[in-house]
Amino acid sequence: MSGALASIKTKASAGINKAASAVGIQRTQTEDSNNNNTLEELSELCPQLTYQQRLIGFGTCFVLGYFITFMSFNYFMELIGGNPVPFVVLYTLGNIISLFSSLFVCGPKKLLKNMFDEKRKTVTIIYLSSLFVSIVVCFIKFNKDAKLVILLVLLLIQFCSSVWYSLSYIPFARRAVKKCFKNAVGDEAA
Repeated sequence: MSGALASIKTKASAGINKAASAVGIQRTQTEDSNNNNTLEELSELCPQLTYQQRLIGFGTCFVLGYFITFMSFNYFMELIGGNPVPFVVLYTLGNIISLFSSLFVCGPKKLLKNMFDEKRKTVTIIYLSSLFVSIVVCFIKFNKDAKLVILLVLLLIQFCSSVWYSLSYIPFARRAVKKCFKNAVGDEAA
């Protein structure tokens, strides 16, 4: 078992080094030892889970989370009709389950470190705040129309911040989206 883990570590390290050198990034010995520490953190989270089981857990939570999120749209008309609880709770629960699917892959310590990394900190705070505030607003009693508008804005913020957060993990994705948006807005203004 430990031989298989060592083989996976070696292959993963070689693959990361090859990918890094392909894009012109020089890796140091310290970075390689940090990758080994990450794999050790994985083992500490759920020591009995194999790599394949971790991927299955990740995939299951991710798919289940987005399935719940998409199924929440069955209750969208109830949201519009003044009963926001089913839609908002399911939509937010789906987002939370999808977000926490990463726990299977990198562990809670690494996940929090990544979420509050300098380039993700602002969007993470906005995303988590919108999740929390949408649930709170859902259960507060006040004017239905005002509640509907606030909830729709919060759900839109949840969606946009989730996409922006996800794009931060794809190299140059945020820059490409900004460029496309500037081109689209610039073309209309001309």
